[in-house]
Amino acid sequence: MKKQPTQKKLQPDDSKQLRLRLFFAALSLVSATAANAEGFRDATTGAFDLGRSGGRIAQVDDATAVQNNPANLVDVTNIQAELDPSVIYFNVDYKSPDGSQSASTTHPLKVLPSFFASAPLFDNRLVLGLGVTIPFGLANQWSTSASAERAGGTFFGQTPFFGKLTTYNFNPTAAIKIGDHLQIGAGFDVMWSSLEFREYIAAPTVQAHASGDGVGIGGNLGITWKITDAQRLALTYRSTMTVDYSGSVDIENSGAPNNPSTSFDSQIKYPNIISLGYGIDLTDKIRLESDVEWLQFSQFKNLGVRTGNISELGGLNLSQNTAENWHNTFTAGIGGDWKFADHWVLRAGYEYFESPVPDSTFSPTIPDANQNVFTVGLGWHGEHASLEFAYGLDFYNDRNITNDQNPALNGKYTFNVHLFSLAFRYAF
Repeated sequence: MKKQPTQKKLQPDDSKQLRLRLFFAALSLVSATAANAEGFRDATTGAFDLGRSGGRIAQVDDATAVQNNPANLVDVTNIQAELDPSVIYFNVDYKSPDGSQSASTTHPLKVLPSFFASAPLFDNRLVLGLGVTIPFGLANQWSTSASAERAGGTFFGQTPFFGKLTTYNFNPTAAIKIGDHLQIGAGFDVMWSSLEFREYIAAPTVQAHASGDGVGIGGNLGITWKITDAQRLALTYRSTMTVDYSGSVDIENSGAPNNPSTSFDSQIKYPNIISLGYGIDLTDKIRLESDVEWLQFSQFKNLGVRTGNISELGGLNLSQNTAENWHNTFTAGIGGDWKFADHWVLRAGYEYFESPVPDSTFSPTIPDANQNVFTVGLGWHGEHASLEFAYGLDFYNDRNITNDQNPALNGKYTFNVHLFSLAFRYAF
């Protein structure tokens, strides 16, 4: 029978090593959640958006306009309520530079629900809307087998084996029609967010468990100009939101009578996003649109992680600050739809997503890379009820990291990602 390793009791003399390990844990999680523009950002919200990813700003004509372009709410001519759950399959494999170690993520399926509603007033000159979405939200967990996390493993003491960011954005919105050619919409964002990570810090089971939450406030604006009956140009802006997280760090299974604990806080500044879309009706049944987006991640230059003192470990304080130096990024794509039969519509799209994460500060906690996404969607629309389904095949570029600020994270990262969305809409 294989002998089990003896649990090590953490002593104050371990404080220097513990400081380094917990710092990298907090650094990896928070920087990843702030910086993954697309790997952590739910860019396409709902089946309509996913089905024609790359063309979802100028021609969006259901209640999801609350999220993508509030100006287009005036195109929704009846009261609507829509439930849009999405499922993401996200799996990553890692191999060290010399090929001697490898690791894989587990639990690849993630569910991201969203809800939208809209109500027209005054002959559709004014429309009110509400969206409840998860604009940023995903979880990533690496295998905790000996090859991945425990003493001597690939990422042991270097990065969390579990990281999770949750956001819920509440977005009340209003849109008005000015004349026959101009539509304007604006919304108010209130986003609650939580983050959590777990990291092995001593063999075989000693873990750091950090969690915290906070609230951010922002807004969004959309303008749609109907150039002709068949052409439209749209511009949208979604403001930055700053979330101050506060919570605690608990040292679990340390051998102490009670789990040592201290306070934890940090800050994430989510990016400004500017989008431009041009759409054209090629026929009365076929539409085509092309979009570009710009995301301001350059404001994320430094990361601060602040903690209190851990008295059980000699008054250890884990506070740190480091440079991150993310760069601004963009997306670009094309999408459209074809009403090929009564009540039926087929959608398709392509979108390129550029990652803002440089090699020097790459983190495997929530890994990110440039992406090429190809999508299809199918919708059925009845008199009141409508159903849509969409699928996206997401081709992430491999990341070959050779100059990470933490050399232990160097290596090759490969991705396997699939996107699914189902929408149920009811029009009153």
